[in-house]
Amino acid sequence: MMILPEHFKTAGSRAESKAVFASSVRQVELEVSTYCNRTCWFCPNSRIDRRSTNHYMDEGLYLRILSELAEISYGHIITYNRYNEPLADRIILQRLRQARTALPQACLSTATNGDYLTRPYLDELQDAGLNRLFIMTYLGNDEPFSDASMLTRMTSKALELGLRCEFTEATAGVRYSAALTYHGMDVYLEARNFAVVGTDRGKLVAMPPYVRTSWCPVVFTDLVIDWNGRVVPCCNIRSDAPEHANYVVDDLSTGRSIFESFAASNLVNWRRSLFNFESKQPPCDSCRHALTDEATGRGLVEKLAKAFIA
Repeated sequence: MMILPEHFKTAGSRAESKAVFASSVRQVELEVSTYCNRTCWFCPNSRIDRRSTNHYMDEGLYLRILSELAEISYGHIITYNRYNEPLADRIILQRLRQARTALPQACLSTATNGDYLTRPYLDELQDAGLNRLFIMTYLGNDEPFSDASMLTRMTSKALELGLRCEFTEATAGVRYSAALTYHGMDVYLEARNFAVVGTDRGKLVAMPPYVRTSWCPVVFTDLVIDWNGRVVPCCNIRSDAPEHANYVVDDLSTGRSIFESFAASNLVNWRRSLFNFESKQPPCDSCRHALTDEATGRGLVEKLAKAFIA
């Protein structure tokens, strides 16, 4: 990841903003539908309704985003999980095909709670162009994290899909990860103890107190777009939360390109405010997401900040 002087100043033209985007963005997060069947305690969906209706990203907007990404031959990650369950609506198959046609080199990725996933559906996702799938393993809201329960559910899902499971990470009481053998797509099982590793999602979820001083790399590498075309600084901010209304940085439905949005003053200001090892302003002041190593990072960040930020 490169930190550039251009990250800290508003681009003067579309060509300049396109160049900054092309050299910086490594993940575009798109919400093509909104429905989620779960209300997990560690997710804001426990208090924001995502079950009574299902909204879709306007297809014209979605295709325009793909077209703009094609202008730079985008070959990095596009992920389809926001605060939705992407596999709940099979429109995901059409959206994947459209993305694969427009962006043959991109890595199409998503996470799922696994509730809708069957072996035939997995095969359809692979055929539609999905490159990577994370199957999250969850317990009920009233169930404390249990290593045995998580391992049982993970191996049971692997058996249900008819895939061999190889564990790649096992941190008791915290996290388990496993890779599934599936030809033509990377498939992973994940289990996390969100009471330990969860974030407060911009203060929308109750988590143990935390004071962030680490700088944040996400605003330099990610572009996050909600179903309504609104752009937010990172995955923890959501445009449908009244508490986050002032954190929306752009609205692509107005016609602005993704390049201009990424290089506009609103996101520039977020980068400036987060590129340090000092206390942060809300909603980032209590965030644990994408923490960086202070011991090795402070000197570099302070050096670059002095050079790039007037």
